Amino acid sequence: MKYFGLTFSYLKKHFLLPVVAMLIPAIVACFLYTPYWEVSFVAGFDFSPYKTAGQTLAILFGDSWQYAWPVILVAVLQVFGAAIIMSSLDRHFRTGMLSLKSPVRLINISIFPIAIGVIVMSVTAIILRFLLFGLVSLVQVILGAMSAAPGAALAVIAAAAMGLFVLHGLLLLPMLMWAPIMFIYGYKFRDAAALSFKLISRKKLFWSLFLPMLVCAGVQLLVGFLQVHAAIAYAVNFVVFLFTNVYTTVYTMISFYDISGLDRRDIEPYKRALMQMAPAQPAAEEAQNSEEKTTSDAKKTKKQSVKPQTVQKPKKTSGPKAQQKPEKEDGNVL
Repeated sequence: MKYFGLTFSYLKKHFLLPVVAMLIPAIVACFLYTPYWEVSFVAGFDFSPYKTAGQTLAILFGDSWQYAWPVILVAVLQVFGAAIIMSSLDRHFRTGMLSLKSPVRLINISIFPIAIGVIVMSVTAIILRFLLFGLVSLVQVILGAMSAAPGAALAVIAAAAMGLFVLHGLLLLPMLMWAPIMFIYGYKFRDAAALSFKLISRKKLFWSLFLPMLVCAGVQLLVGFLQVHAAIAYAVNFVVFLFTNVYTTVYTMISFYDISGLDRRDIEPYKRALMQMAPAQPAAEEAQNSEEKTTSDAKKTKKQSVKPQTVQKPKKTSGPKAQQKPEKEDGNVL
């Protein structure tokens, strides 16, 4: 749970930029997509009577998966939002400066690695959803033949959904590392995929990622059981989607920098070192100026000592001819 605390500690100080970057994707997604539907579908599954294969498929994939454009639109917006967040955090960690200056440049830095990761994650989610569809259909066939109570079928299907949810989290963890490996280290996709498993091996990363996802899935499941008003459901979708994407992107960058051993210029020890170095610089400049002044004075003194002294001629104090020049000596005494 180390990175869970580090992520929330960072968001407590710098939450504004990630939230702003992911605001538009969250607004669009809350009307087109229900987060964590692979778990929360259980709340609306009616087992009286048992569903057919077509009905089960429609329930598991939902309206957004029946039409491709909502999923594609949400995925594209996620890519742009995640690109801004990851590139901004990378610049913050390397330089200590966090801002949305030059957003187009920030997007260009990481958009292609993130797009590759999102595509693979989407394909993985579809495969797992079909696997869940097979398990739910199998449970209905077996328990229907046994004339089991609908509650028993619900419990088995909920357990199967939770098991696949945990598997999804395990598969998601190395995929999150692909993007920073590619746009920070410059690795290709194949090399990044191989290195990601080495980075996360023997590292306690899973629960820091999975626990917030589990809480969000529980919230969505509770909303489904309560059958709340549509406006409340949209609001919950917005908050859950926004929190999930902001937490995941920030968590990815913080954990990646830590397990890779990269220096961070935004942390307090580095800032304190800069503050300690700041007063020393004027003192050094003052000492240098004093040394230069001493050297200059020494040169002036040496120059004055070498300059020949002029002999002043005696002046007469009386008579009108006192200012006449003395006659030259020619050997005769006047």
